[in-house]
Amino acid sequence: MADATDDLRGGTARRTLRFIMLVDVSGSMSGDKIQAVNRAVRECIPEMRKNNRDNPFAEMTVEVITFSSGAVWHVPKTQVDQFNWKDLDASGVTDLGAALNLVTEALDVQAMGKRNLPPVLLLLSDGGPTDDWELALRRFEATSWGKPGRTVRIAVAIGEGADKGVLTRFTGNPETVLNADKAATLVALIKWASISVTKSHSTSMAVASGGGPVAAPLPPPPVVVASKDADDEPW
Repeated sequence: MADATDDLRGGTARRTLRFIMLVDVSGSMSGDKIQAVNRAVRECIPEMRKNNRDNPFAEMTVEVITFSSGAVWHVPKTQVDQFNWKDLDASGVTDLGAALNLVTEALDVQAMGKRNLPPVLLLLSDGGPTDDWELALRRFEATSWGKPGRTVRIAVAIGEGADKGVLTRFTGNPETVLNADKAATLVALIKWASISVTKSHSTSMAVASGGGPVAAPLPPPPVVVASKDADDEPW
């Protein structure tokens, strides 16, 4: 049976592309950092919707997990056309493991269906985990969708306090851990992941042949040109 989100455009069955954000909302993210996240997501929505309408191969859904003292679904699985943003606040600690446990449950093979493209996971964090994240990551990687190459995993290290070793362990590749030392860069990277990466990924996967689905190569990340804007002040 086809996935419930499939439809037909030009005779082509559209597959589901799940874009899942894991957002650190611990106390250290308060102020300019969390405001930059809120601004970036709001600015992304129109182009995400346009890309989705223009894509004959994939139907994009958006999901957002926030983690601090525990983890919750800020946005459950939602079609892009119905996706709206409620601004985040920040407080508490950094329970990354709790967020990874929610990802594991969400990507259960029985719940995913058979027509999903490899999901795109974007992790944003400015610190180090305060719970047993390693156990949670091992649990995820033991699942069908947690195996290498079955998801696109990107992490953004926000400011100098981010634990890049943890983020590299999450993505499996230091080249997919990107640095954001100021608001303008963070905004640009969130836009890149939610718009450029998902668009490239869905169209590349649609023309791939042979075997099961695997993650497509990432497009080049954006280069943010320095300016005298307040967003260029380092954190």
